[in-house]
Amino acid sequence: MTCQVMGGLVMDVGGLGGLVMDLKGPMRAPANLRATTRWDYAPDICKDYKETGFCGFGDSCKFMHDRSDYKFGWQLEREWDEGSSAKKKVSKYEIDSDEDDGLPFKCFICRQSFDKPVVTKCKHYYCEKCALKHYKKSKRCFVCGTQTNGIFNVARVLIAKLEKDQAAGSRWRSFPGD
Repeated sequence: MTCQVMGGLVMDVGGLGGLVMDLKGPMRAPANLRATTRWDYAPDICKDYKETGFCGFGDSCKFMHDRSDYKFGWQLEREWDEGSSAKKKVSKYEIDSDEDDGLPFKCFICRQSFDKPVVTKCKHYYCEKCALKHYKKSKRCFVCGTQTNGIFNVARVLIAKLEKDQAAGSRWRSFPGD
């Protein structure tokens, strides 16, 4: 049995007449070849057309010819966060009115000034008659659709505001066109 060593390979010549190669150690890659890998996250888009604007298959290509850019999930999330922070920056410079306490000035159902206002558990205000009339038709809130279970409490905060405005002599806000 004779052994020959050639460039890191040990070849066994002889024996049963076959040539057996035995690798010893890592092989060095050739300097003139480079292997690259491209991950395909959009398998339905023609990569040739996307990169160069030309596809050798032409109209018979089974992939979609589209050159527009698509954003990854992290890019969309970053833009969403930047957009929401921009809204926060704008609201930082707004001047809040002392009068605006979040209370409505008209009934959502009849669009008239409140007559014996009541409030639901979801904090929507109605006239007592409007609320009961709507409750006969539907057991849900007129504005948001949550179950009211027939619970309509006296709107003490709204009544206090109405009385305060009447005492001050100011006219209650109205809709344009009233």
